[in-house]
Amino acid sequence: MEGYCRELASIIASREALLFGEFTLSSGLKSNYYLDLRRLLGDWSSYKRVLELLAEKVLKEFESFDVVVGVATAGIPWASGLALMLGRGLAYVRSEVKQHGTSKAVEGAPRPGSNCIVVDDVATTGSSLENAIRGLEGLCNVVGALVIVDRMQGAGERLREHGVKLVSLLTIEELLKCFNQSTLKL
Repeated sequence: MEGYCRELASIIASREALLFGEFTLSSGLKSNYYLDLRRLLGDWSSYKRVLELLAEKVLKEFESFDVVVGVATAGIPWASGLALMLGRGLAYVRSEVKQHGTSKAVEGAPRPGSNCIVVDDVATTGSSLENAIRGLEGLCNVVGALVIVDRMQGAGERLREHGVKLVSLLTIEELLKCFNQSTLKL
């Protein structure tokens, strides 16, 4: 487990971003917890620190990439901040193709032949990441996917089928261990 686990758990706790109850996830699965990492965006120091951790992780895991691609909508602010920090291009994949203007599925489209990483906040089954990867076909070479937390419900395996490695700052198991090993209050 990375050394920043308690720090990230503390940030998530301070922003009350781990919720318990009955939730339906974007995958359609039911869950008794929900990670609302959008809440981290409301505090600039939390947002900045998580971006720093993401930047460190992505540079360690992926040798070469030109563009950071956000998954709509939760991945866009993380991809935007990461692209700025790393001096890389930015794009995002819409969840639905708009029916006006240029009707593009991908905005800020990368140049053909460029290497991209796809960024989202949380991975569950990987369906949102997979849809983004499919949307990028022919536009760039997806070299990896990055999330803050992997819920460990099949996303890694699903992306491997597309030849894409999923990297996370933490898995949900690691995050919960950090909560349990500290004096953090949920």
